[in-house]
Amino acid sequence: MEDTGKPIISVCGKGGVGKTALCAMLARALREEGVSPLLLIDADPAGGLVSAVGEKVGKTLAGARQAMIESARKGDAKEKERLARDLDYLVMEALVERDGYALLAMGRMDEKGCFCPANTLLREAIDLLVTPFAFVLIDAEAGLEQISRQVTRRVTRVLAVTDGSSRGRDTVQHILNMVGAEKLAVAANRVPDESGLDLPPGVPLLGVVPEDPMVRDFDRAGRSLWELPSGNPALSAARKLARRLLA
Repeated sequence: MEDTGKPIISVCGKGGVGKTALCAMLARALREEGVSPLLLIDADPAGGLVSAVGEKVGKTLAGARQAMIESARKGDAKEKERLARDLDYLVMEALVERDGYALLAMGRMDEKGCFCPANTLLREAIDLLVTPFAFVLIDAEAGLEQISRQVTRRVTRVLAVTDGSSRGRDTVQHILNMVGAEKLAVAANRVPDESGLDLPPGVPLLGVVPEDPMVRDFDRAGRSLWELPSGNPALSAARKLARRLLA
C-alpha cells in the first residue's frame, strides 16, 4: 500500500491508563498548533473520545458494518454489490464534520463472532477516508485486538500509553512485539515524572503527563476536555507531546 507520508497515529494501551483523555488533549493541542484538517477516529467501542471532545454522533461505522452483515446473510448477490458500491456513502454518513476537523466513531460491535469480509471492507473504507486529512489521530480500543486484526494497518506511529504499572509495561512490550521499535513511542500518563519508569529497552519515551485532578473531575462530570483552562498542567504536557509527534 502506498505510504502517503502523513502522520497517522494510533493511541493504544491497556484499559484504565487514560488513553482517551490523553487522546482528547492531544487533539486539542494539535488544533492549537494549526493542524488542519484533523481526522479523529474513535475506534473504542465505548465511544469515550466522542464525549471527551464534546461531540455527539448519531451514526457509527458499526451501523455500516451491521448493514453489510445483514446483506451478506441474505445471500443476495445484487444487494452485496450495491452495498459495496455504497460503502463510501455509508462511511461519509457516519462522519461528523466540523471547522478544521472531523470525527468518525466506530461504535459498538454487538454481534458475536467474527465477520472478516466486513472488517476488510471497513479497513478499506478507513484507508480511503484518511486521504484528504493532514493528520489522523486514532483512539484505539483497550488492549491489542485492533493491532492484531490490522484494523489500523496504515498507522505511521503507535503511541503506547502506560501508567507506570507492571501491567502497563507488559502491554507496551506486547505492542512492541507486534509493531516493532521503529513504529513505537511511549507516553506515560498520570505519573509525576519519568523517574522509575520501567520500559522495554530501545523504546523512546515521548513525554510524561502528570496526574491532574481537574482532568479527573471533567471526566467524571462528562465535560469536554477541550474546555480545560489553557494553563492546565496535563494539557500543557499534552502540547509538548503533540509538538514531538509533529517533529
